[in-house]
Amino acid sequence: MKFKIISPIIIVTCIYILIYFAFTSGLINAIIEGQAYNQAMFLPSRAVQNNYETTIGVIVLIFGLVGAILAAKAYGIEKNNEKYALLSAGFLILIISMIFMYKIMELKA
Repeated sequence: MKFKIISPIIIVTCIYILIYFAFTSGLINAIIEGQAYNQAMFLPSRAVQNNYETTIGVIVLIFGLVGAILAAKAYGIEKNNEKYALLSAGFLILIISMIFMYKIMELKA
């Protein structure tokens, strides 16, 4: 059995994407203003964000990235059944992550 070694560039890329998603989800806002509000899951204000909302935002963004990767993987597949399965699964995951994002924004408003 042949084992594939993970290259350092993949590790650095994954760390970069996680940091990017953390900043996109509002990590700075949660650090500056949200520490006093960590008792509640969602705060009804868009001005303040706590750690829970940041964590959920990162998870939803990673979920959407997985859907986009699945949809992009379908480009190189030759069999139509596998191609359409990957495309439909990727788009379904993307749609679900977008619905979660809109529901989170609905809770914040």
